Amino acid sequence: MKAIIFSGTHSRHLYIHSEVIKHFDTVLIIVMKREELLPIPPPELSTHDLKNFELHFSSRKVVEDEKYGNINPQKIFERQEVVYVNPNELNTHKIAEKVKNFNADFCFIFGSYLILEPIISVLPENKINLHLGLSPWYKGSATLFWPFYFLQPQFAGVTFHQITENPDAGEIIHQCVPELKHGDSIHAVAAKCVIKAKDDIPILINHFKKQKKFSGLKQKTSGRVWRASDFQASHLRVIYDLFDNKIKIGPENSASQATKVKGFNSLLRGLTKT
Repeated sequence: MKAIIFSGTHSRHLYIHSEVIKHFDTVLIIVMKREELLPIPPPELSTHDLKNFELHFSSRKVVEDEKYGNINPQKIFERQEVVYVNPNELNTHKIAEKVKNFNADFCFIFGSYLILEPIISVLPENKINLHLGLSPWYKGSATLFWPFYFLQPQFAGVTFHQITENPDAGEIIHQCVPELKHGDSIHAVAAKCVIKAKDDIPILINHFKKQKKFSGLKQKTSGRVWRASDFQASHLRVIYDLFDNKIKIGPENSASQATKVKGFNSLLRGLTKT
């Protein structure tokens, strides 16, 4: 079987795709260059917000380096055809022609920007995006941050969904949540989400190979699409000033609570890795 992968350049993207490529004979990988993992802070921040901002993103890098390791994309993708693009080169006729000629059976997306025309119409029927967030409740950007801000850590999870031109709005194929522990940091939970997603990928792909398709659950509520511009450094005061970056787990916000919410969809019930 042949697969197309759209990836970003952060370690979490490469960590996931290192698993996906194991399950296909031939893979075309479109790698889109992402922003730096340690962003430059906005110039107008107060001293206190600047401290939280730098702590937040430096802590993310420490956790991701620890959990995913120093991943070399050249080594992971050494036997595959790889095309590197800048963000403004992603949704172009040049890439669409490349995708069309490859004639893949399956498409997996994680880490690139939103896939639009002219590419969507030339992708295979089974095209899946991995979204770090539980749709429809948390769609868009920073969707493993907002559940903590709104004191809903049980909504930190992962959604595998079909692709549409709207962000994270396609039919839900599978969702999963990690086990939460009292005192987990926000980035530790995010890493748990990525690791849980990687663990579920072999089961999903094996299911696809047997069934030749996925059946998804339509999203019945619009939810909210969070934009990158919605995030402000002042939001970090909730995480670091009020809770010292340590979640508190009770019966009302354990991970199992999210799986009971109407609209949560897991297709792995009853499926195995064999």
